[in-house]
Amino acid sequence: MRKKHSINTFTFNNDKLATLVINFIINSSASISLIVRQKTKLFSTYILFIIIFINFNTLQAQVQNDGELYISGSSVFYDGSNGFNFGLGSTTTSRNKLDYGVLSFSNGVSWDGANDMNFVDGYVETQSNTAFILPIGQAGIYAPIQVIPSNFEGVGAAYFRSSLNSIGSVLEESISSISSVEYWDIIGNGVKAGISLSWRSSSAISDLTSSSLPNLTIVGWNGSAWVSIPSTVDEYSIQGEISSLISGSISSNVEVDLSAYSAFSFGATTNQLLVPKFDKVELMVYINNNRLYIDATLPITAINIYDIMGKKIFSEHLNGDLKYNLLFNHSDEIYIAKIELDNGASTITKKIINKNYN
Repeated sequence: MRKKHSINTFTFNNDKLATLVINFIINSSASISLIVRQKTKLFSTYILFIIIFINFNTLQAQVQNDGELYISGSSVFYDGSNGFNFGLGSTTTSRNKLDYGVLSFSNGVSWDGANDMNFVDGYVETQSNTAFILPIGQAGIYAPIQVIPSNFEGVGAAYFRSSLNSIGSVLEESISSISSVEYWDIIGNGVKAGISLSWRSSSAISDLTSSSLPNLTIVGWNGSAWVSIPSTVDEYSIQGEISSLISGSISSNVEVDLSAYSAFSFGATTNQLLVPKFDKVELMVYINNNRLYIDATLPITAINIYDIMGKKIFSEHLNGDLKYNLLFNHSDEIYIAKIELDNGASTITKKIINKNYN
């Protein structure tokens, strides 16, 4: 059973030290640290109400926010423990793009409890190089995205409930229209990443695509125009639901150079496609008796499997056969499989359920 340890209210003013380390000594040989560090000398006042949950058997600590957490400009709240739980409080960061605050997750650290009522209103960053869902939103809208960074240098993002025309209105020829309500600022200096954007009813995808989901694409602002980024509607979204005009997600087909774009959103292509890419080929994938079976009509060149939280738990590069039978020693639960066919010509997303999952 977990034992609760509470931190009293802390107020950090601009005359405080640049780094605060809160240590909980578990025993004579171990401690858990939560670090709040200031990137510049100027540091606005903010108050933290935090509960640290410590598991004395595994020496794991979890941060839970049950009050108000505000991360001011040029400041980083760094979670290097065993996770962040969105409790009853609010989590907000400065949104100035030149001087923003950020909630940063160390490699291997996860979060729990984000939903339509609890998310980060501002910037979140992961220092992982595996799939990570950034729990971001604004104005009562939870709008998570998934990133798969190419390295450990850090990828962060914030969601903006705002018209794209505030950034620019020029469209490349292949784009017929762009979202009028939302975009994401995705930052990764020198980092490439696979990206997945989610939508919900307020995204008005039906209006954007004239009720033709296959025409949906990710768009990025390259400084002079909104351009299409090759992408595919996920059969199962990053939140585990079947993608539809009401809700779902769309993923880039290849890693994106994040430094080449200052914003990302949804657009509609001028090409009137008839079916989504994932319906163009036949694919069967399932798990049985600790074996992963894949059968496709195109050469299978790679498979990546994620748990429902977006953490990559299995990855294999394959040599292009049409059938595979692979060892899969993982727990009984729901997984999301992304399968690359014909050296990236097609990428299909499937939900798979381990045999004994209830």
